[in-house]
Amino acid sequence: MDKRPSEIINDFLRFLERAEDEYRAAYADVGAEDNKLQTILHDIEFAPNKAERNKIATKLQQSRRTRREAKDRVTLYEKVHELYTDRQYANLLKALRRLQNDQVAKEKYLSGNREFKKRVEYE
Repeated sequence: MDKRPSEIINDFLRFLERAEDEYRAAYADVGAEDNKLQTILHDIEFAPNKAERNKIATKLQQSRRTRREAKDRVTLYEKVHELYTDRQYANLLKALRRLQNDQVAKEKYLSGNREFKKRVEYE
């Protein structure tokens, strides 16, 4: 086996944390693009001429594409986010962290320099 069990558990816990961070960042990006939409729509409404409206419409198109990418990232990590934040799974996550710590201790013991101490002397 290439990785120790503690490393695999640790990788999974880090994945959950990174997925949660990615979900929150993507969700914030969607909100930022939604706010930008209102400004762009007002700019289109008050554009002085057709050329200016076309420039603003191009910005709108870019904003919508950026929003779609962010929304896709939200959807990608949504189920992981739900598991990570669900109180029902909080004990499971705590148990996995405890398991990881216990496993590290066992692995240190097994890979360390062990000595047998005699309990009794015999002839």
